[in-house]
Amino acid sequence: MKILYLFLIEFLSGSIMFSYFIGKIFGKDIRSFGDGNPGGGFNLKKALGLKASLIGSLLDYSKGAFPLYYIIKHYQLTEYQIAIIAIAPLLGHMFSPFLKFKGGKGVSVSFGIWTALTNFVVALFFAAMVVVFILIFHKNYKESPEYNAIRINIAFLATGILVFIYFKSLFLVWSINALLLLFAHRIELFSAFESFAFRFRNP
Repeated sequence: MKILYLFLIEFLSGSIMFSYFIGKIFGKDIRSFGDGNPGGGFNLKKALGLKASLIGSLLDYSKGAFPLYYIIKHYQLTEYQIAIIAIAPLLGHMFSPFLKFKGGKGVSVSFGIWTALTNFVVALFFAAMVVVFILIFHKNYKESPEYNAIRINIAFLATGILVFIYFKSLFLVWSINALLLLFAHRIELFSAFESFAFRFRNP
């Protein structure tokens, strides 16, 4: 019963779509921008600019980090219980009941989750991998939903190595998180794959 209660708290916390509501406050529906993602700082940036995007992303990060950090510190949980609770805010963000169970991609929330789980270590490594990807490929790609999807998912898959070596008890959480990120970006990744396949067939 305790796990169900904590799961629901985390799920509802994650389901608050800050970027969407910030857009609405200023008369913008961010679903009309970019890839239509209602939970993304990328679309909020297109709608209202960089400052609004940073605020939205920070709030999404916070809802992944702070409730989970509190729960871990104050409850004795098993490895599997932590996995269930840690993924709850990501599920809430991706399938928000406030938007008819539609939601965002979960990138900022994932950063928050791994901040709480590993005291910043995995979150910082994830961020570093994103930067490395940008430094390597920035000349060949322009900013787009497809490019964002590729770099985020490759960067997060790379974090799996760190998690497996140093945080093996959290590898189940990482595996579920990775699958959910791939699912959330499936349209963009498929589009990128089709584009790559077309270039390969037509050099």
